[in-house]
Amino acid sequence: MKTKIGFQLSSITPYLDTEEHIKDSLSKIAQIGYKFVQLQGVPAQIDNQFLAGELKRNGLVCVATQEDYPFGFGENPGAAIERAVACGCQYLAFALIPRDVNDTDKLKAFAEKMGAIEEMVKKAGLIFSFHPVGSDYREMEGVPVFQRLLKLMPDLHLTFCLQSAFGSTTKIEDVFKKYEGKMELVHFKDNIILPDGSNQLVPLGEGLHDWKPYYEMCNMHAVEYVFAEQERWTRDAFDCAQASYDYLLKLQQ
Repeated sequence: MKTKIGFQLSSITPYLDTEEHIKDSLSKIAQIGYKFVQLQGVPAQIDNQFLAGELKRNGLVCVATQEDYPFGFGENPGAAIERAVACGCQYLAFALIPRDVNDTDKLKAFAEKMGAIEEMVKKAGLIFSFHPVGSDYREMEGVPVFQRLLKLMPDLHLTFCLQSAFGSTTKIEDVFKKYEGKMELVHFKDNIILPDGSNQLVPLGEGLHDWKPYYEMCNMHAVEYVFAEQERWTRDAFDCAQASYDYLLKLQQ
């Protein structure tokens, strides 16, 4: 079976701030054609049952949630777990190893701390997954720090964003091979470089990258879902979501 295509809801965070906006936004995402989503960007005070109801009403399957560390995984990780369970998720992902975790002893201590949360996640029937971004690709004694964390936590899965890996020392094809069977979720995020040298996110297929070989890697290495992601736009956010969907649909055919 081909890798399914979905949408990372952090892409429309400004439109998920109230119940009315959530109703409207999830309806628009469903009308585009998306069936699968990863939930991120909804304020903690939004009622979980309301959120779950709107996902169901729009026929959206919430595959996973995601939070940045320490938000959601600090003093009250139970809140993030409750939301993931309420929304019918299979995965609960987190991102960001603190920058002050700058040696192997500190990383081991961090892994032990996250391991306690992982046990809570498992008891709730969820799969815990790490989503490395930015500084998570820094090397620690010659090895990317996210790979060290995954080795310290052997049951931890990987949610992989190719955009974050571009420009790092990490070889993307090696990641697909090494973590096959534990890397079910992948993010595609495209960009262009503006004349002033700054980076601008754009819909898939409108940027620098040809995603066809990466989608084929997903099919080859048991990736279950690819999520389109774009948190900044130069035109309507939902038009961008539509453009990315159309592009992914062509890859899937």
